[in-house]
Amino acid sequence: MISPNLIADASEGSTMQAAQFLMVGGFVMLAWVLARRKIRAGKKVHQDTKRANRKIKLMREHKEPSVPLNGAPVETQRWQAAMFDLQRELKAELDTRIIVVQTLLNQVDEKINHLNSLQSELEPATATDPSIRIRIHELVQRGLNAREIAVKIGIPLDDVELAIAKL
Repeated sequence: MISPNLIADASEGSTMQAAQFLMVGGFVMLAWVLARRKIRAGKKVHQDTKRANRKIKLMREHKEPSVPLNGAPVETQRWQAAMFDLQRELKAELDTRIIVVQTLLNQVDEKINHLNSLQSELEPATATDPSIRIRIHELVQRGLNAREIAVKIGIPLDDVELAIAKL
């Protein structure tokens, strides 16, 4: 004889087993939906990539005419060619003049440096000897001019004029 508890246990076990099967079936369906969704998204990305690559290839193959007025009348193209030639000639002339000016500036800088070095080497006698400067100052106060002072002291006129200028 079959006990009623055993029948209840069996029916409870079968419902539990059915619930587990339904849960596994739900997981399988969920996995199937997610997999299909991922596959479709991948296909769309692949199609977008292909489309973008095609557009890039077309852009690379498409070349603009190298001459801006390619479709213009012949007279306009001649005018344009003449303008390009004139532009080249003027640019070459400007480059030449720039080089000449730079060379001249370098020469001027060298001359200035040379003159500065010579000027620093030349120290007049009046600048080194304070007694001569005092004597020149006294003679200027008396009203003598530079030539008379140079003759009286016995030094070059240029040195006397320089000493007077520094007073």
